Amino acid sequence: MFAMLVIALLSPCACAASSGKRGGRHGPALPTLPDGTPVEPSTYRAETTESAEILGGGILDWELDLVGGSVDRIGALRASTLEWLQGEVRRGFGDGFELSARAESWNQTVVGQGASAQNVVESGTGTTTVTLRRRLRAGGISGPSACAGFHVRIPGAANGPGPRVVEAGLFVPISFPLGRQSRLAAMVEGDVIPDALDSGRHVEGISSLELTREIDGRLSARCEAVSVWNGDAGRPWLGTVNAGVSFDLLSHIGITMGASAGNSGGVNDLGGFGRLSVHP
Repeated sequence: MFAMLVIALLSPCACAASSGKRGGRHGPALPTLPDGTPVEPSTYRAETTESAEILGGGILDWELDLVGGSVDRIGALRASTLEWLQGEVRRGFGDGFELSARAESWNQTVVGQGASAQNVVESGTGTTTVTLRRRLRAGGISGPSACAGFHVRIPGAANGPGPRVVEAGLFVPISFPLGRQSRLAAMVEGDVIPDALDSGRHVEGISSLELTREIDGRLSARCEAVSVWNGDAGRPWLGTVNAGVSFDLLSHIGITMGASAGNSGGVNDLGGFGRLSVHP
């Protein structure tokens, strides 16, 4: 089935510029406070807001993140990630539909847990995320754009830094033009994910607000606020703010760098993230 999806996405078509989501849960390994409360690093939610733009029929978009990573300091705890070769392909199928697949070839997560801040390391093949979107409104540069989407996250390595079971969710983003170079976007999302401390499942609710600006053809900047509510009784509310810049070093080669700050369980978090990518 996955092979058929890849063939459909990569069949001959025109190309377009990339604009996809990268934020989200990295997996079951979370920093744990001395009282046993699991908290989520703020960098895990950087670049959460989904794009409201849908590719036209026959248009192809792709991007390959060569290497990326993040570091967080959460109270007295530390967390870090390292990611190699994460690729995404998006394809427009006409009538407002778009299908995409994002594969994570290898990830590593290191988190501190407990009063002794003992490091826990998880590494291996990451998740594959398949997303179907439907345009609700095409506004372009003159009005708001909106879409609705459904995504499924398929587990990778059994002991890797990703979910152990399939996760799924729905999202609705909407974006508003602020002149020709800036946009304001908002999104709500609901996911069914596994509990942090046992084998059950719960609903996770996400809301976000993002401001982006194209400074010139090679440089762009963004700032985003994210709120995450968990139905898991063991997980506190998470609020984060993150900001970053993306710059094309060479033709088709870009670098993204950013910083984040958040609060979860009454504990402050400061972090940074970055990646090197190739795009059309």
